[in-house]
Amino acid sequence: AEGGLLGMVARAGPGDTVLVQQLYERVNWGGAAATPETAPNPRLLAYIQAARRGATVRIMLDSFFDPGANAQTAAWLNLLAQAEQLDLAARLANPAGRGLHNKMVLVQAGGIGWVHVGSLNGSEASAKINRELALQGQSDDVYNYLAAAFWQDWLLAGGSR
Repeated sequence: AEGGLLGMVARAGPGDTVLVQQLYERVNWGGAAATPETAPNPRLLAYIQAARRGATVRIMLDSFFDPGANAQTAAWLNLLAQAEQLDLAARLANPAGRGLHNKMVLVQAGGIGWVHVGSLNGSEASAKINRELALQGQSDDVYNYLAAAFWQDWLLAGGSR
């Protein structure tokens, strides 16, 4: 079984929830000619697979510092969700007015809350080259606290619960 972030997200299925708040998340990894089909971003693929298994998935990406890549990712995810009838939505947000710099993934699976927080950005270089840090653990209290903050930001960004 996979551990780490992908393993945590793999726990999510019908009736579960995956909440992602990220500075950025690329549609695909690989070089300039890469596409989501030829070089998928494994993180996005894990979120999509969770939605395909029946989980509610919400992805919030920064709008303040975004040169357009986050808008592309959100649009691609929302089109995919619509085409496949998935309970998945992506939004751009700037809830504090100075950018969304958080790197957080929350999973509630089978009523148990899991938290993944740190400095790990959503690029291939962050996952493979940079010295990034993320802590992951199981805590219903921490999950509930951070999920409440996520939903507040989601509503501020025009989303619904």
